[in-house]
Amino acid sequence: MKNKTILFLSPINHLSMMAEGWATRLNKPSWNVISTSCMNADYDVLPVEAMKEVNINIESQTPHSLKPQLVHDADVVVAIYDFQRDSLPALPDEAGRKVLRWNIPNPVYYEKMPERWAAYQIVCDELAVKIKGLEKELIMAPSSK
Repeated sequence: MKNKTILFLSPINHLSMMAEGWATRLNKPSWNVISTSCMNADYDVLPVEAMKEVNINIESQTPHSLKPQLVHDADVVVAIYDFQRDSLPALPDEAGRKVLRWNIPNPVYYEKMPERWAAYQIVCDELAVKIKGLEKELIMAPSSK
């Protein structure tokens, strides 16, 4: 099986970093996972702490800035955003590249700390399920790039 480059893209880096953490946890040698965002956010301890609860350390991860070459080189682009509140750049489907869009609530819209913390915990769990689904989908998908 050819190695696949999977690009996780979110409006700000928190969601893509959490997804990268889960994908890395699967320890798939054939996966090259990269997180990127449309804009960098200030450091936020909440996504780091939510991932620590499941024994995944994303504290040292540094997401890439969104560049056309990263998108071009990816076999799979996973756009992670809140369909109701966030916007992402257009990601046209191209031959050999799969574009997935995951509707994940963005915790940054919660102003009060208890709700924001709970939202990050929920997002952590939702991303775990999505990443496992991605694993199954990629196993069944024919390689075209």
